[in-house]
This record gives sequence, C-alpha cells and structure tokens, in this order.
Amino acid sequence: MIYSLTKTATDERGDARLAREAKWLRELEGVRPMQGQVPRLLDEGTTAQGRRYLVVSVTPAEGETRAFTHDHARFLATLGRARFKVADFEMSGCFEHLQRALEVSPDPLLEEATAECEAALLYWTGPYVLSQGDFAPWNIRMLGSQLFVYEWGDARGEASPLDDVLHYIMIQRALRQRPITAAFLQSAMKHAQEFAVQAYPEWSWRPQVIGALTLAYLVGAVLHGGDASRSYRRLIQNRSSWLRQGDMS
Repeated sequence: MIYSLTKTATDERGDARLAREAKWLRELEGVRPMQGQVPRLLDEGTTAQGRRYLVVSVTPAEGETRAFTHDHARFLATLGRARFKVADFEMSGCFEHLQRALEVSPDPLLEEATAECEAALLYWTGPYVLSQGDFAPWNIRMLGSQLFVYEWGDARGEASPLDDVLHYIMIQRALRQRPITAAFLQSAMKHAQEFAVQAYPEWSWRPQVIGALTLAYLVGAVLHGGDASRSYRRLIQNRSSWLRQGDMS
C-alpha cells in the first residue's frame, strides 16, 4: 500500500516552495542510492484557484531521534555525492546565494561577515553539495538503519556540505529557546568537521575552513529568516568568542 500526502500552496511563496520541492524530488528519483529514503512525486498540478499542489508518497512513522547518528551522516554523504560541484568559494552557488540575498536585503553586519568568509576561503577549493535545507528530526523518520526524509521545499544546490549537519544540531536548541553558547557552537562545528572529513576526505578541513563555512551558514540562516535568526545574528555579532584566534586570519 502506498501512503500519500497532498500539499497545496496558499500564496505565491508557497507556489515557489512546492515548485522547488517537485524539482528536487524528480531529480532524486533517478539517484539509485536515495531510493526509499525520500518521497516519490506522485502527482502535481494547479488547483481551480490557481495554486500549485503536489502529491507525494510518505512512509508510516517509525519514530525519530534527536541525536546526529552515523545513519544521518551516511544519508547526507549519499545526498551530497548525488549532486556536487568543486569550486572556489567566490565562484560557488553558496556565495552567490548569499550575495543575491544581500542585494535584496542589505545588512552591514552580514555583508562584513560574508566578506570575512570570502577572505578566509580565498585559497580553498572544495565541494558544494545538494542541501535538504531543513534537515531536522521532525522531518525525518527512522526505517531501521535508513532514514526517510520529508520536506524538500528548502533544498538547494551548491550549498556548503556543513549546512545540514550544523542545522540539525543547532535548530533543535534554538527552537527550544535555549542559548547557543560559544562552547555549544564549537561542539557543533566539531561534529560538522568530523562529518566532512569522513564524507569528503579528498579536501582539507582545517579549522579556518570550518570556521568560515560555519559563519557562511549563519549568515544564510539569518537572511532566510525564521525563528532562529535572532539567535544566529547574535552569534555573528559575537563571532570572536567562538572563532578560535587565527581561524579567520
């Protein structure tokens, strides 16, 4: 039996989000290692009111976990390898995404932080990957040792390979309205570094790279908005407390 879920947009922003989700689900359907781990796009169209809708497959819930496990890392590594590009930061979709958002919503603090990222990554070339965009426990179900991951409306290509790991760890704390201290963020960065070393051993993941990509994640999250943006903005303002001395020099 196939279980399905119908999603219907209520405004133009919802239309765009569903269009993006449909795009990535169509692409992932052809990636053999991802089969059974992401929804299938069963139908799509437009309602009589002119709003976009999608019908996607779902799986019966088998629970979730708050911890970032080996199974989570394996899923993200497979996802990243499904579609990635090797580039300098200033030539990457990650940088372009930040620049476009800053053109729409100029912000001196975020512009300064983005420039620091660019300077720190000037001589680093690395992989930029497909990010799920909201990789969090409430969008994931455990199927034995495999994950089934919902909600691809925030997915985007050429993202930092650290983004989904950092988001998974940090968003849980931010939404519980617990302070994200420098020590907590540094712990999240360590998890992200361990993931990157295992998933992409061909590239260097020295502290300067991890720090700059973490800062880029925070800038992107603030520009995207959401409940955690205020907490993340404070982290950017106080970045000297969690970026180890020399990491961004």
